[in-house]
Amino acid sequence: MFLSQLQLWNFRKFGNAGAFDLTNPHLIVLFNQGLTLLIGENDSGKTAIIDAIKLVLKTHSVDWIKIEHEDFFSNATQLRIECYFEGLTDEEAKNFTEFLGWDAVKNAPFLKVFLDVSRSAERIFPADVKAGADDEGHILSAEVRDKIKTIYLRPLRDAENELSSRRNSRLSQILHSHEAFKDKQGHRLVTLSQELNKEVAAYFKGQKADGTALAAADQGGMELKTVMDTYLEQFSGKKTHFTMTSQDLKNILESLSLLFDGAVNLGLGSHNLLCIAAELLHLEKVGWDGLRLGLVEEIEAHLHPQIQMQVIEALQKDAAAKKVQLIFTTHSPNIGSKINLENLIICQGGAVFPMGKAATMLDATDYTFLQRFLDTTKANLFFARGVVLVEGWAEELLLPELARKIDINLTQKGVSVINIASTAFLRYANIFKRRGSRQMACKVALITDVDVKPVEAGGNVTEPDPANPGADITRPITAADVTAKIAAKRLAVATKYNGQVVQTYVSALWTLEYCLAMSLKLRKLFYKSVLEALLEQKQDDGVQNLTAYQNAITNIDSHFNNWTDPVEHIAYAIMVQILEGTNNVGVAQDKISKSIIAQRFASNLSSDTAITDLTTETSLTYLFDAIRYAASN
Repeated sequence: MFLSQLQLWNFRKFGNAGAFDLTNPHLIVLFNQGLTLLIGENDSGKTAIIDAIKLVLKTHSVDWIKIEHEDFFSNATQLRIECYFEGLTDEEAKNFTEFLGWDAVKNAPFLKVFLDVSRSAERIFPADVKAGADDEGHILSAEVRDKIKTIYLRPLRDAENELSSRRNSRLSQILHSHEAFKDKQGHRLVTLSQELNKEVAAYFKGQKADGTALAAADQGGMELKTVMDTYLEQFSGKKTHFTMTSQDLKNILESLSLLFDGAVNLGLGSHNLLCIAAELLHLEKVGWDGLRLGLVEEIEAHLHPQIQMQVIEALQKDAAAKKVQLIFTTHSPNIGSKINLENLIICQGGAVFPMGKAATMLDATDYTFLQRFLDTTKANLFFARGVVLVEGWAEELLLPELARKIDINLTQKGVSVINIASTAFLRYANIFKRRGSRQMACKVALITDVDVKPVEAGGNVTEPDPANPGADITRPITAADVTAKIAAKRLAVATKYNGQVVQTYVSALWTLEYCLAMSLKLRKLFYKSVLEALLEQKQDDGVQNLTAYQNAITNIDSHFNNWTDPVEHIAYAIMVQILEGTNNVGVAQDKISKSIIAQRFASNLSSDTAITDLTTETSLTYLFDAIRYAASN
């Protein structure tokens, strides 16, 4: 059996001020049979979902869980939590016979367990967990409730303390509720404890447990006991009795610590691995005919990124192989990139968005593509309030600085710039497009180049000859031809990608670099960055004589006839130098790295406080529009 669905009414952030309507839950979460990962920014509802499950099912470790006033949405006076279970085997179903319902569509039984709680201004009214196919249900017995308990690993855990020997330690709670320790009186550990205590008591009498005397060298215990007994008999007429371990199983378990074999002085990460392994113990109980569900919050806590990957990979594999269910929360892009996309649920804007095939616009091949290329840096998109998808390093490096020039801090706005390093925009954009009516809150701006060369690049156009039907003529390309091509390309891109929260922003001219070179306020600073990038390349190549390159930068104001040449000619000359190395500034004719140029330009732009009000630069309007859109949530 597995938890297939959670429904919430007026629980924490999931609610509304309308009338309570059982036919209209405020949140429905669908879980996978194996592993489900809840991912999203802070306060997106991940913990609320985990806590709702715990409140209904309780835990094997007997955590203290109860409804508080803070659990009610706003001023609501009633909340309800429903958990639906499917996939019950005959062995499991027999535990819930009188509570089961029948799903006519799936032709299988289901179990609905729920908690319905009301309150007044003064107090919360007592309520029992119930089960049944109708809305009223019946109270569950303690035996039945035990069959649906979950295991739970809390966030920000003090794993070292929880695994150490102490009263009511977490380790003792985990072990005490396990099937291996069901015999509380006659357990082997109790027997061993009794035998140990006999040996301890006998030692302080100078004897072995069978009453024979110890060797003279081992009589020190009897000697110190004799001294203490002499005093104690004078004080109270009584004698001492030494004991080492309680004979109660609970106390014996509280005396245990859990460590790596052969290891001492473990760090937080190692203790957390032990903690995870211990908490998941109940998923492996032999002969267990109840629920096998583990809840883990912030599974990445205190774990090195590489260990995070190992942990999630192992658990994802085990969940499928051992038919157990795991529901995790995370803030880690490492884990977000490692998980199968179909096992992921994005929590966002008071709603949840499963990434399974039935919920997204992704095709089957998109899932396999993203599984290969959705790495840690790209997985930031799962946590963002806004996303800008770009096709290269230049855009990724430049956008944050350009945003600051229009008084937008992308970090403060929660906007992630994701470099997909290709033009496979559709595969990433469709993550944010839903098949249902509910749209995601995250605004997604897609920035791409129009890739239509200007008339300065030359070239020809082939078209039908009006004077000779069936024949073609070739003529030089015109500015009108370029304008028409740009308009057609921008329309085609918008038609292909736009939809729901995804909006495309296509350069009005050839490329990002060409648009920068066309900006009257930025072109000189941009060209300086081009020359600095070339100088850096030469330094990396070990060139000793760099005078010509340094002079080209120093004399920046004198280039292009003191920058009096037509703006289109200047922009095209800069692009030719970048792409082909052709120049007339007396330096070697080498192609220049766009990523180095972007890094240099971003740094120069940040330092130049004189450049303001870039809204006048029409060649860059598409970039500013994209930034504003992504940051508008």
